[in-house]
Amino acid sequence: MLKNLFKIMVFCFMCFQYSSAVSVNDGFEEYNKGNVFQALNIFEEACEGGAYVGCYNAALIYYKGSRVERDYEKAANLFIKACDEGHSEACYNIAYMFENGLGVNTDSSKAAILYDRSCQNGVGAACYNLSIMYEKEDGVEKDSFKAVDYLTQACNLDHAKACYNLAIKFQKEDGVEKNPLKAANLYQKSCDLNYASACYNLGVMYFDGLFLKKDNSKAAELFSKACDMNLDVACKAYGNLNK
Repeated sequence: MLKNLFKIMVFCFMCFQYSSAVSVNDGFEEYNKGNVFQALNIFEEACEGGAYVGCYNAALIYYKGSRVERDYEKAANLFIKACDEGHSEACYNIAYMFENGLGVNTDSSKAAILYDRSCQNGVGAACYNLSIMYEKEDGVEKDSFKAVDYLTQACNLDHAKACYNLAIKFQKEDGVEKNPLKAANLYQKSCDLNYASACYNLGVMYFDGLFLKKDNSKAAELFSKACDMNLDVACKAYGNLNK
């Protein structure tokens, strides 16, 4: 009897999961049609039924205030629900809200904990923000080693600005041993991720020829790429190189 009851319970749980997934998909369909209110209702119902993806998407709608009244408090509560169920982007978003006092009381210490949870689940922006907090002693004790560690994690997750900031540290011996070649590699990665300042800085290294073999052609290519991303100093450098 208990065995049969267990089978029924498992079957019903699977039905519930399927039903929640269908509900969330219905929400996406309504949202893509421009029916934001209908989508919001569906997402909130799915959230109440235990589908944390519904909580997350309802939170985004309240946070953005697109076609509905912006409500940071509701967004925060929904992000917390989704984060508690393991949604890493929700943890990042609620961390940001705690850091900046949006819909919740400002609490940098809580933000740091949530950023760390999100970072460990692969959100590069969370690792990056946490590195800044350790750098500036915001909600955590200042720790240059941890700042570099989280910056490295963020760069490994293809966060362009993290790679750029890490390159500067290796170039200027800021919290790490000076290593211009490593800086160049990090600038290259950041540039490949379309971070204009990284392309420019790497171009300068090729132009100066101090730590890399001087290569005006490569410098021009990098200045041009940065200029295409509207970095004025790169446009001037490219123009001067081609006079």
